[in-house]
Amino acid sequence: MKKVSVCFKRVCASVCAVALSFAGLGAASGSPLAGSAVTAVAQDTVEVNTLKGATLTLNGEIGINFYLDIQDKDSFDRIVLSGPDGEKEFDAAELAPESSGECEGLYKLTYLVTPMQTEQSVSIRLKNGDESAVLYGSDGKAFGDEGTSLSVKDYIDTVNNDDSAKSDLSVLVNALDVYGKYSSLYFGKCDDPQLDDVLTSMTAKDLEKYKFKRTGELPDDVNILGATLLIDSRTSFRVYFSSDPGEVTIDGSVTQVSQNKSGYYIEVSDIAAADLDKTHTAAVGDCTMEFSALSYVYGALDSEDKCSENISKLAKALYAYNYAANMYFESSAGSDPTISESDFTLTESGSDYDAERYFFTYGDEKYNATYTPYSGGDWKVIDSYKITNRADIVMICEELSKLHRIEGRITQYRTAKDMADEWEIHNRGYAVAMNYGMDSAVARLKDVDMDKKDQGKSFDDFLAEFMGS
Repeated sequence: MKKVSVCFKRVCASVCAVALSFAGLGAASGSPLAGSAVTAVAQDTVEVNTLKGATLTLNGEIGINFYLDIQDKDSFDRIVLSGPDGEKEFDAAELAPESSGECEGLYKLTYLVTPMQTEQSVSIRLKNGDESAVLYGSDGKAFGDEGTSLSVKDYIDTVNNDDSAKSDLSVLVNALDVYGKYSSLYFGKCDDPQLDDVLTSMTAKDLEKYKFKRTGELPDDVNILGATLLIDSRTSFRVYFSSDPGEVTIDGSVTQVSQNKSGYYIEVSDIAAADLDKTHTAAVGDCTMEFSALSYVYGALDSEDKCSENISKLAKALYAYNYAANMYFESSAGSDPTISESDFTLTESGSDYDAERYFFTYGDEKYNATYTPYSGGDWKVIDSYKITNRADIVMICEELSKLHRIEGRITQYRTAKDMADEWEIHNRGYAVAMNYGMDSAVARLKDVDMDKKDQGKSFDDFLAEFMGS
């Protein structure tokens, strides 16, 4: 188990996760596998076993999921996955297919890796006794006796090479890549990846809402020693006490109090990437503690002068990973699209040294959009207040991103969803300004400009800036 201790009485974090959908890779879902295949024998029978594709699991763990279409179960007695932590065997007699969802009928096998192992390959092969059984790729050709292999980095590269990949998926996998690299740097398993320009520019002040909060008194002779971040195939967040605190609840349920050489501790484990910012409430006697995994990020950034530079970089990479996961898993619930990508055309209307100008039609009305390349890029949509459908706004932002990506202050690039967030904040501000007859604000807010400095800001953030506070 890998453990990070943050400065005394600072809270650490864990990494969350959720499984990416099987459709996440689109047409490229099988390409990393096919690319590493040893193609020896052409498929010549209907009843064969085929590796259909792979996805990532990003729960409180990072894992590679292999999906098989098994038609000839009698040809093998086990499936072997081999990776950086050794072999994992699956008994053929105990395998069961997925019962629902996009992968219904396929067999899912998962190998877990740590953030530091994202570039190490995991192989899959079928075995029958001491012999290898034939496994086919999705191209209909057989892999060799050693099967085929895939790493998390292969998956990331596949997404990056897929022009049709959505911006939120691309940003998520690259945030995972950066997080993995800085995890490896902190634990001394690699040299500095020199990605400082990709790390978030957020400071402790920006993340103060995640600060560890404590009210009330602990039982006699019990003190909080601090917290740790455990990074393994699963990640866990622990709070340590100087002595046995007695009964402790987390989010209303009694939790186990464990002990090791560092003291007594409680643990929130298996936190998903999109849940790193979820607040947990722990109660000990008359004391209540509120924290999230991002309390670690706040603690590390608040103590940059006391903590190592590498832990600050790891904290920033972790925050970006959480932000990207939230964007990926956020739904556009509450609105159905009125247009599709095939209905949308962005047409160039002129350009010069300073800007590129485009227009598009929406609801029988023409809209102008301008891209300027300075300071990470900026997209401006004129009269954006007239477009209010969330799903349509996301789709338009996706098309703008395909043409020119905008750099972010949290992640390397902005996603269509966080651009849509800013668009909707402008719309909300425009409505308020109109209601109060604030003509200068109306003139500013009727058009949205989406640039690097505004990624991740809330309505309250913009309001505070407007009021000068």
